[in-house]
Amino acid sequence: MFKRYFNDFFWVVIFVLCFVLLKTSVLSFYMIPSSSMLPNITPGDRVFLNKLKYALWLPFQSKPILKWSSPKRGEIILFIPPNEKDIFIKRVIGIPGDKISFDKGMITINDHQLSFSYIGNNPTTVYQNSLILEENKDLQLSPHLILMSETPSHTYFEKRNFIVPPNKVFVLGDNRDSSIDSRIFGFIDEDAILGETGFVLFSTTGNDRFFPEFKTERFFKAID
Repeated sequence: MFKRYFNDFFWVVIFVLCFVLLKTSVLSFYMIPSSSMLPNITPGDRVFLNKLKYALWLPFQSKPILKWSSPKRGEIILFIPPNEKDIFIKRVIGIPGDKISFDKGMITINDHQLSFSYIGNNPTTVYQNSLILEENKDLQLSPHLILMSETPSHTYFEKRNFIVPPNKVFVLGDNRDSSIDSRIFGFIDEDAILGETGFVLFSTTGNDRFFPEFKTERFFKAID
């Protein structure tokens, strides 16, 4: 009898260890609490996190033990900012060596201005921002939607210049007028990046109910 209980306990421990290793080192998911990545990622989304995209993490480690790639412009990453404990999600705009300039709402990277195409008013939120297509083929920044006022006046868009140091990235939220990002907390160390996301697993409305209300149109939705 003791042998049978020991055998059961052994397999429970193995299962728990495998689960922890899988969640820590391979893949996980993260619930989006804010609107900073609208319109592409909405509050209540649970996004898939690929933890093997850039490096290998082991349980109870504060930084990866092995790195094999770095983020590229346009990729959406999850990370822990300087002097913070919470996990943030933003889009990579600048990589090491990039010179980034802000002036009257326009963003220039290495003397290439990001192009903005106004699509119309944003229909999904109460924000009075416009739906905009942002891209720059010279920078290999693929087209993606952002939210931004047509006449941005927020201090986030004051005339400022940044040069991205080695092993750092510069990140922005897609909801440009309502995002705490590298314009506020500075560059992100590559060792603080937990992984990349590319699609939504599932989503809920966020209403305070015992049984959540699912947003079925968001299930397994790819993120631009």
